[in-house]
Amino acid sequence: MPHLSATVAICTRNRGAMVAECVRSVLALDPPDFKVLIVDQSDDEKTSLAAAEAAGGDRRLEIIRTRTVGLSVARNLAAGHATSDVIAYTDDDCAVDRGWLEAILSEFEVDRVDAVFGRVVPPGFTSRRGVEVAFKASTDRAIYQRPTPPWHVGHGASMAVRRASLRTIGGFDNSLGAGTSFPAADDLDVAYRLAAAGGWLAYTGAAVAYHKDWRDWRSRRRVERGYGVGAGATFMKYLRCGDLYGAKLFLRWTWELGVRRVGAGLLKWRSTRPMYLGYCQLVYPWIGMARSLRRKIDPRTITYYDLQFDRAGRTSVPQPARRPE
Repeated sequence: MPHLSATVAICTRNRGAMVAECVRSVLALDPPDFKVLIVDQSDDEKTSLAAAEAAGGDRRLEIIRTRTVGLSVARNLAAGHATSDVIAYTDDDCAVDRGWLEAILSEFEVDRVDAVFGRVVPPGFTSRRGVEVAFKASTDRAIYQRPTPPWHVGHGASMAVRRASLRTIGGFDNSLGAGTSFPAADDLDVAYRLAAAGGWLAYTGAAVAYHKDWRDWRSRRRVERGYGVGAGATFMKYLRCGDLYGAKLFLRWTWELGVRRVGAGLLKWRSTRPMYLGYCQLVYPWIGMARSLRRKIDPRTITYYDLQFDRAGRTSVPQPARRPE
């Protein structure tokens, strides 16, 4: 099989120096023949300057500054700007294992695999606490050949997609993800739409991303509420497009991430925090479903019509960026 070219995209907004560890870990990946693209939606230059300093003049790095807001918008900008066969994504508050990209690309040797997801755990992970963000601890390998609950497959913090396949389904839904009306589920949605279109999804525990636990409890609660809203809006979108599997996804989400987590918080972890997070997934998906009814949907791509995104809002910063004085 011909060698697949790859771009690693880091989408970021107002992270400042936090992005530096992510950049350093990505540039240390094996093998080294790939490009790195940062899409920076920050209000100032601090994040871009921190990324450029961490890169130390490495010419594989390119930074795009943009006035747009929204994780899916940034991911689509990255996919549109890249020229590689595969675009891999990790989050700006993650660090990836040295073999992360190599493990991901090996899964694309199966021609029908359209997306690959990897392991996501906190640094130094040994056991669950019930409050992790974007957690996927399995060390196994799996291929999914039909629609399945996408949170069983993986998370956007450790994800890669064939650019041609992403283009075929219309890209990420710009109304989903951090910074949008429905602030989550962009990764779950793109996985589900790829599978619904006949593509295969792969998971490999060999591709490891370490997700930092840096949020305080107030922020963690806000993120969890956003997860619920985003999930509900996503499932309702499928139902409104005539896909009854959306109802099954809603029921499984509320059972697995709601009822079972409340029970585990009570009986296993003996903590009110997991119980509260489970409560969020019993309540906030309904809010997302209700808000969905206010928005129009493009039935061809199964995405919400985007009223705000303007590609003219993007401005490029030539790289390698100048290091701060």
